[in-house]
Amino acid sequence: MNKVLVRMLLKWCWGIILIAAPVSALATHNLAGQITARRNNPNNPNSYEITLTTYTDPAPAGVDRCSADFEVWSTGPNRQRLALIEDVIRSNGPQMTVLPNDCTVPNPRNGVPVKGTVKENIYVFTYIFPGPGEYDIYYYDIARHGSVVNMNRPEEQAFFVGTRLFISPPILGGNNTPVLLNRPLDDACIGKLWTHNPGGFDPDGDSLAYKLSPSFHYDPSQSSSPIVATGYRWPDDPQFGTSDFSIDSLTGVVTWNAPQQPGIYNFGIVIEEWRNGRLLGTVLRDMAVWVIDCNNDPPVIETIRDTCVYAGDTLRFPFKVWDPNRSDSLYFYLNNAGIGNNGPFAVANPATLSGRVIDPFPGFSFVFNTLPVSTVNNNTSIVDTIRGEVVWITNCSNIRTQPYQVDFYATDNENYSNSLSPNLRTLAANKAVSIRIIPPPPSALTAVKGSRNVALQWLPPVCGGEVLGYRIYRKLDAGQFMQDTVCCEMTPLDAGFTLVRYLQDGAARSWVDSLTGLTDFFDKDLCYVVTAVYDVPQLPGLPSLESCATNLACIEILNGPLYLTNDSVAVTDALSGAIFLSWSTPEIDPFFPQPYTFRLYRANNNAFPAIEIASQPFGDTTRTDVGIDTEFRGYNYRVEVFDATGQIAPTGRDFNTGSSIFLTAAGGGNNYIELRWEEYVPWQNLSYEVWRSAAGAPFVLIATVPGTGAPVHTHTDESLNPAVEYCYFIRSAGTYGLPDVKDPLINDSQVACDFARDDQPPCNPALVLGGGCDLQNVQVRIVKPVLDCAADADSVYLYFAPKADGAFARIKTLAWDRFGTDTTVFFTVLENPEFLAGCYAVRTVDSLGNLADLSEPVCLDYCPSLVMSNIFSPNGDGINDLLRPVSFRDVVLREILIFDRWGRLLHTGRSDLNNLWDGITAQSGQAAPEGVYYYVLRYDELRLEGNRAIELKGWVTLVR
Repeated sequence: MNKVLVRMLLKWCWGIILIAAPVSALATHNLAGQITARRNNPNNPNSYEITLTTYTDPAPAGVDRCSADFEVWSTGPNRQRLALIEDVIRSNGPQMTVLPNDCTVPNPRNGVPVKGTVKENIYVFTYIFPGPGEYDIYYYDIARHGSVVNMNRPEEQAFFVGTRLFISPPILGGNNTPVLLNRPLDDACIGKLWTHNPGGFDPDGDSLAYKLSPSFHYDPSQSSSPIVATGYRWPDDPQFGTSDFSIDSLTGVVTWNAPQQPGIYNFGIVIEEWRNGRLLGTVLRDMAVWVIDCNNDPPVIETIRDTCVYAGDTLRFPFKVWDPNRSDSLYFYLNNAGIGNNGPFAVANPATLSGRVIDPFPGFSFVFNTLPVSTVNNNTSIVDTIRGEVVWITNCSNIRTQPYQVDFYATDNENYSNSLSPNLRTLAANKAVSIRIIPPPPSALTAVKGSRNVALQWLPPVCGGEVLGYRIYRKLDAGQFMQDTVCCEMTPLDAGFTLVRYLQDGAARSWVDSLTGLTDFFDKDLCYVVTAVYDVPQLPGLPSLESCATNLACIEILNGPLYLTNDSVAVTDALSGAIFLSWSTPEIDPFFPQPYTFRLYRANNNAFPAIEIASQPFGDTTRTDVGIDTEFRGYNYRVEVFDATGQIAPTGRDFNTGSSIFLTAAGGGNNYIELRWEEYVPWQNLSYEVWRSAAGAPFVLIATVPGTGAPVHTHTDESLNPAVEYCYFIRSAGTYGLPDVKDPLINDSQVACDFARDDQPPCNPALVLGGGCDLQNVQVRIVKPVLDCAADADSVYLYFAPKADGAFARIKTLAWDRFGTDTTVFFTVLENPEFLAGCYAVRTVDSLGNLADLSEPVCLDYCPSLVMSNIFSPNGDGINDLLRPVSFRDVVLREILIFDRWGRLLHTGRSDLNNLWDGITAQSGQAAPEGVYYYVLRYDELRLEGNRAIELKGWVTLVR
């Protein structure tokens, strides 16, 4: 019979057994496992050896897998199954002599017992992938162990593990999955701390990261992807009592503090491998923990968590292991896979460890020089202890991107059999120490000023042979930057430095910074650090490892400030104006090559001075800017120093830019002129003198205004003749308060002139409306202002508009002196019906014709109303011949519809509210008989904000 058909029949039969068997019989078998992959053919980078390791308990249900099936999938949005690999034979343990019923392959092996009836099963096969890319490798089996408590009916859910493998191009160095050195089976006691370390190791030197995962179920007949096991609950779910369950993402140590309920718990651990910031792949391990009620405490491992050391230095750190239970023996290891795969112990210059076992039992305290090591159970002594020290004399070959990890592992009671002493289960402790080998930095960095450059020199690092190049960083005012620790947790970029150059030359020892593009270093320290960039020994060609930084090397460029001292209007004229300028000569650092020149820049008003107007020798510190409009504009100026290279030698822009004083004069009411002047200068003006000329007479000083530090000042010149033109200028007196800068600083504004005539309109009175619909009139009350802003008012104009945004028309003029505090203007509906609804506003005019703006309007709405008649007699006697409203106001007819008692439409009208119907039917032209008729009257109520549609329904009696 075809073996595929046999397998299908066997699985079908097993499914019937699962459905039909009572729960007590469904212990089944799958507990834990994972899939790993490694390259196995140097001539074919796409050929991989795939290894599945499972842990099963076949005894309860008589289920044992002598072979395994695998699926290989492509990844991405269009993922598809590439292969189904069947009948991969179990390859560990002795040869099987009696084949299980479901075994269809020849010569299988039996697996290896590891915990009671639980055995370890290993299945290995070679698969050649299509090419570089990402692939998923799946394994599933139809039933989990029935004693698992943190999912629903585990015996009816498939066991699943999977691995995502990234096959990298050969240029990137190839890739293998991580290897997990410790078995995914463990014991735990209720109420006791439990830890586990999967013993992750990457043969390529890639970085590993760990996270927890739920267990998964996979049924390819239902879905092409695995799903979380039905009813899955984390071990610290409240259903199982209060506890804390977590994993260290860097070391992989899982901590459960502490289990509360017995049973087997399944959970997943995802191991990610990273290279240069890229996730290469993942291994999903499924793990089983037996929690029982046992009287034991786990050992305790005390040591550091992580450390760093420069390559070439010697690392030392202590450890201490002890057991809380004095009757327990203590066993201490370097993880379950032995010393050969444990971090710094697996290199050409391995670390060593030594110490002393402290066991008070006579004759059993001794020195040890390697692990594993153990104490002896004496059953009476105090707690046994193992003390020691790890020593690693590092060298340059130990440099790599990811840290080395020391996995300490301690257990107790290993000599006890669970079947003989069920309450003495072995408990374990795990401790992971992370060690980073830091590539040594360059040293003795110096910085020397040159001619507009900085020359840097340094000594190579101890491991100079592996250096690919150097990174040079720069920062202004770096302060006291130092490496925080040997771990270099603060990089130059973290400290605010900028990478200015990468020298791809491991033999470089110097570099000259020409400071291209850098201008803002006036009065600041210019500081540098250098780091070395190393190759990664495990993955050649990837220069991704950077050393710590050198010492900080700084230079100081001390240009003296340039002080602008004059920006004074010399001539006021719209075409031929002139401004006098002066400034100080600054001290220039020899860093900037001579000779030096001044360049002068100008801008209108308060814009940044950007237009170059002059260049002159370094010793010449005055200039008169001529041929400009000083009557209607003020000017900003800036003075810069340029060196022999034609570049700016910064001198502090806080002092080298300033504006002239710009004055405005504006005549106002009550014969005064308001003066306002504005300036922006780097010095402090202590006072301002106000100079005035009347009708062309000489200028005289009329007032002194103190300086406030603000850029704008004002002064009012009062009691002036409105027929005379007055002219003014402002003279400021300022200071820098420095002994080497001239003092005082005298600067003049331009001359500004005006007449002291009144050109300000008076303020308006207030409006208050009264009257309205009930009184059939409008009462416009005009209330004069309390303030004297209308003291020279002559008249007030009253305006009206049908709407607030309409065109206002003047309807009345009132003499200001003809009424007292207020007056009221009446408009009656009979005399002025157009003024009842609408808006009113006022404007005031003074004796000189200055007219105020229109006031805010005040409005009265319409008074719409309509009352219908309920009888009319169209008999031609001239009395009540037409159907019309008894009264109406402020409404507009839209439509009248007349119906008889059977709902037939007799008449439609849209023309006149006073003639809604004359009693004649529209269809026949005949007089309608006496009787009751019904109407629908549609009309609009007039409103200021917009007409409102009304529909009125009613009845009317027609009599002849």
